[in-house]
Amino acid sequence: MSNNISTVSGTTPDLLEELLEELRDLIPSAFPDGDLDVSQLLTALGVSERGERTPFAFTWPGIEVARADARAATTATLVPDQDASLNWHTARDVLIEGDNLQVLKILKASYRGAAKLVYIDPPYNTGNTFTYNDKFSIPEAQYLQESGQVDSQGGATTSKIETSGKKHGPWLTMMFPRLVVARHLLRRDGVFLASIDNNEVHHLRLLLDAVFGADNFVDMMTWQGGRKGDAKLTAGGQDYLLVYARDRNHLKELDTVWRERKTGLEPVYAKEKELLAKHGGDLESAKAELRDWYDSLPDGNPSKAHSHYNFIDNGGVWTSDNSSSPNYRENLVYDFKGYAPPDNGWRYELPRMEQLDAEGRLIYPTGKAKRIRIKKYLREQEMWAPPSTFYQDRSGASSALDTLMGAKVFDDPKSTAVLARLFQSLTSDGDLIVDFFAGSGSTGHAVWEQNAADHKVRQWLLVQAPEEPDPSEESGQTALDNGYETIFEITAERLRRAAKELGKDNLGFRVFRARPSQLVIDKPIIADEETTGQTYLKQLTDMAQGSPVVEGSEDEAVAWELVLKAAGAKLNSPVTVHETEGVKTFEFRPVENGDTSRLFVSLGAFTVETAESLGVTSDDMLILRGDKLEDATTLTLAPRMQKNLILLERVQREVSL
Repeated sequence: MSNNISTVSGTTPDLLEELLEELRDLIPSAFPDGDLDVSQLLTALGVSERGERTPFAFTWPGIEVARADARAATTATLVPDQDASLNWHTARDVLIEGDNLQVLKILKASYRGAAKLVYIDPPYNTGNTFTYNDKFSIPEAQYLQESGQVDSQGGATTSKIETSGKKHGPWLTMMFPRLVVARHLLRRDGVFLASIDNNEVHHLRLLLDAVFGADNFVDMMTWQGGRKGDAKLTAGGQDYLLVYARDRNHLKELDTVWRERKTGLEPVYAKEKELLAKHGGDLESAKAELRDWYDSLPDGNPSKAHSHYNFIDNGGVWTSDNSSSPNYRENLVYDFKGYAPPDNGWRYELPRMEQLDAEGRLIYPTGKAKRIRIKKYLREQEMWAPPSTFYQDRSGASSALDTLMGAKVFDDPKSTAVLARLFQSLTSDGDLIVDFFAGSGSTGHAVWEQNAADHKVRQWLLVQAPEEPDPSEESGQTALDNGYETIFEITAERLRRAAKELGKDNLGFRVFRARPSQLVIDKPIIADEETTGQTYLKQLTDMAQGSPVVEGSEDEAVAWELVLKAAGAKLNSPVTVHETEGVKTFEFRPVENGDTSRLFVSLGAFTVETAESLGVTSDDMLILRGDKLEDATTLTLAPRMQKNLILLERVQREVSL
């Protein structure tokens, strides 16, 4: 009998607990301290309960604007730009130009639950005012009133009016809706990472607690990127990486383990090879020189972290390890060659201990009262959990980018070495990594480097606004002098050069740009005193007879908008254009393995014969322009395609015999 069977519990599930878990997943901000806060739930739903006071809440002037921005729909679309792309037809990665909030809302339908990792390096809030985008700022009078420092008449309610909060409120108002929407892109086992400095790390952590739920906080990693030589108090120079799980309980259920390869291994292995060749069988001399070499390394050198591997033999450098089990297990309790077992038993079962003995891996003490030790070679211990604190000089990233671009056109890019380490630890083959503050494109570059290192195929999707380089900064003026009109152009060019530098012919990316909708969006017809039944009917008829597509729109751009908004297609979907008797049809194929269904979009006079020539089946989806179809075509295709037939129309119509 197979043991792969389901079991039935004698008790039914706790429905309340199930409901709370679903609610915690949908609205984590309603659980600020882990327990349900009804007032926060009502606030998230856009309603309020009079008289209720929130026990704990993170708030700021502008929070209601942020919530409204998160809820508001967008009519924007993404338009393909094949000329700006690199290897469009084979590219699996995507670079998008546009305001990231609008782009995230567009992506929500197609990429919900698709990303394994969302990493961002948002603009740091270091000045007296926040100027990422003027539309996110609020007037000083509004700030002072919302923060309770003046009354509705402008009179002061406190002896000292502060203004420093204006620095933080607009930044939080900008960040909140983007984080809320981005959370939807993560898989259930997904992870969110944010780089931040000490100006906003405390605020950002509270904000992420509200968006992801405090229970999903994993760690605050510290990246020491260098010391400030002119510091008067502490040296500083560190950035932070806030790590949140989309669902930490789910990671526990999956028994998720994050591992990275230790740094500083290659110099140790090189020294090991040198010493064995130099000293031959004189292992004592080799050991002494190995220890002297470790001592000579400066503090902070990654190889020095392995200095406890200070023995050497023909198997390599090694250290002695405890032979006792960390936890008691009855099958590990046995006598071994006259030595009594440790309290919890041996680390391994008897067959493995005998194998280690045969390989010369056991170190026997001089007396029976002492413990056996085990040789542990460095080559067998190359992986460990990512450290919470690490050092990586950030100046190297800047000089590498300057060399790649031929000039200093971007300040303080993130180190691809650091990002690649993180991507290697947290993601695997086929995973999608999203960065909606792409900057110079370090995330995409780092993914490519790590893919080359471990022969995996991670994918990336980057978003960067077309903001102008700051001419008041040296790098900004240099960028403008070199012909870069926007930061996005720097991002795209950096990735083109990175692909060439890596020497991989299969590297490429598709460029899309956020633009106004290519579809006609009608305002609702509102009756007034002069409206009659006849005038209302005329307006409705004019609307129904009008084109559903904006005049002058390109068919390819319209097709992409339709598949993104109506069918959830991915931006790296393979696309084929068919011409059948003057009718152009775009065929989109899924990128998911095993999915054989197709998606067809035609904006011309599509016919039943067109469908037959394309081999359209009921498993495929068909999006057609309703005002271009004959009623007979609709009547024939509708029963065959059923829900897989979508008509683009300004006013829904009925077709009958």
